[in-house]
Amino acid sequence: MSEERTLLAGTAANVVGLVVGVAAALGVQILLGRTLAPGGFGLVTVAVQVAFVASAGSRFGMDMASVRLVAIGRGAASTGHLRSLVDRCALVALVASILVATVLAAGSPLYGDYGRLIALAAIGVPFIALTNVYLGATRGLAQMRQTLYVFWIGQPILWIVIAGAAIAAGGETDAVILAYDASWLLAALAAWRLWHREAAAYADRPATREEVRSALRYGLPRAPAALLAQAVFWVDLWVLAAFEQGNDLDAYAAAGRISQVLLLFLTSLNLVFSPFAADLHARGERARLDELFKRSTRWALAATLPLLIVLFVAADDVLRAFSERFEVGESALRILLLGQVANVATGSVGFILIMTGFTGLDLLDNVVGVALLAGLAAVLTAAYGIEGTATAAAVSIAALNVVRLVQVRSRIGIQPYERSFAGLLLPAGASALAAFGVHAAVSGSSWWVSFALTAAAALAAYALVLPFVLPPAERAALRRPLAYWSSAG
Repeated sequence: MSEERTLLAGTAANVVGLVVGVAAALGVQILLGRTLAPGGFGLVTVAVQVAFVASAGSRFGMDMASVRLVAIGRGAASTGHLRSLVDRCALVALVASILVATVLAAGSPLYGDYGRLIALAAIGVPFIALTNVYLGATRGLAQMRQTLYVFWIGQPILWIVIAGAAIAAGGETDAVILAYDASWLLAALAAWRLWHREAAAYADRPATREEVRSALRYGLPRAPAALLAQAVFWVDLWVLAAFEQGNDLDAYAAAGRISQVLLLFLTSLNLVFSPFAADLHARGERARLDELFKRSTRWALAATLPLLIVLFVAADDVLRAFSERFEVGESALRILLLGQVANVATGSVGFILIMTGFTGLDLLDNVVGVALLAGLAAVLTAAYGIEGTATAAAVSIAALNVVRLVQVRSRIGIQPYERSFAGLLLPAGASALAAFGVHAAVSGSSWWVSFALTAAAALAAYALVLPFVLPPAERAALRRPLAYWSSAG
């Protein structure tokens, strides 16, 4: 059960930090939505996401190579070359990301109104790439706290602090983008320092040419695949930006950010689960991998359902937190939420393909996913506006993850579902009834009162019913800390 304990402990720690990180990230969005001129929020969101997606491709797959190779080396007790190998992976990512950033900035005249901001955001691309490579190496050691402190908490908080100071000094969109770049520079320095501290005890044997080539062979298809994997989350916004600017683009940018909050628990588990997937598959322990896959997927879905219900029911309140102008995105937000819950319900299928070496298949999936999203978004946005854009995104994300689910079953021989999944319907139903009832009763209240009461009712109902549908072992594990707290009180 050591893997389960590590998964739960690591996920619990990640969730606490991710909540802080998501709150900080949303804080940035709320700050920008309330302080920048109409249209400014959408412009900044498009620019920084172009840079972030570009950085995913510019890493040349070295971030995931670091996770996989460090996890396998640690599992095989072969660690002497890891410090050297990770530094070489980081150097590859740095050179590639500088080239990508240069091309991105040089092409800025092609981006029209977005050109100047995208050129400024390109400055941060190498720093984002380095941060992810070094944090990937620490995750390969089955240590999640570095990613938690640097990626999920540190960088968003640094951005909101620096951007807030810049806006207070009279800065506008340009200053906000430069604050974004500065936050990633500091994050990269922290990630480098933390990896070298954790790996200080390892022997300092230089990585051989074959070991470096192995990392490059693994990373080669990951470079375009990672870029496309990030693009799946943002192509819909870019397509909409070709049709709309101003309030509709601002509202959709906010809705997209909010819908991705549903990935909080799945992302937490993915970070912890990915090194186990690499190690167990390398050692041929498929049955154990299948067992962990089932449990991790059910845990992610169980943790996500109450969040889905709250955001779905109180979509109007959440958008009003950004700005009263953003309420036009209410329907789009609900559609996007349904697409993301399909993502959660299929579990870590993408990470499993990557960690078990099927990087070429992952690349093909992402090519098809982006093409489907871009095509659907262009057609549906022209016909139905932001609701059409959201529908294209939801359908594309769901379809991509169903395809990956089939691939994991056929190629690796594992799948995430078991009978206990059906039990989650009962607490979800109770939570939804409570949320809809309270939300209707407090209609007309200020957004924060309505949201707080709706969330409290939904979470309380879910928490009361969930223990009755858990498997016996998990129910007993849940009772132990509750009994301890009760006796201590």
